[in-house]
Amino acid sequence: MIRNYTFDEAYKRFEPHDHRCAYCRKAEMENMNDCYFLPLIVEDDKTNIVVYKSVEYSKILIGIPRCQSCKEIHSDARNKAISISMVSVILLLGLLLYNFVNLNTFVFMLGLFTVIFGGIYGAAKLAERYVANKGIYTVQYGAETNEVVRDLVISGWTFTNSIA
Repeated sequence: MIRNYTFDEAYKRFEPHDHRCAYCRKAEMENMNDCYFLPLIVEDDKTNIVVYKSVEYSKILIGIPRCQSCKEIHSDARNKAISISMVSVILLLGLLLYNFVNLNTFVFMLGLFTVIFGGIYGAAKLAERYVANKGIYTVQYGAETNEVVRDLVISGWTFTNSIA
């Protein structure tokens, strides 16, 4: 079905034949579980009646070869970014709550949403920066550069579900 990939029935995923790491482009993948398995989704059927909307999807997992070193870098970057973001959010929420009496409700709610969404966005951007500083591709960018993934996206597969 997909060239240079084998479908593994036990795990319900496509495993690559090529073992060269897609993230550093130097090392070889040693274990299939080191791969990043990218979920791709395609819309099978869409029903759109005035009072009822329904969408059915098919999902496949495509293995993107990744060496042990790149897997550790991605994991460490994600963990560091989440830790720093969580500490920052907790400190900023504490500061916001401390000043609650001096703020009106609108400013407090705006600050609350800003801190929470800023923490989520900040964690993602911080993880990207850590990975880039190590000289490898981010998890998503490395997957998007895969030739099979690009061909599937061109033929209608996407990275996210569409809204009904």
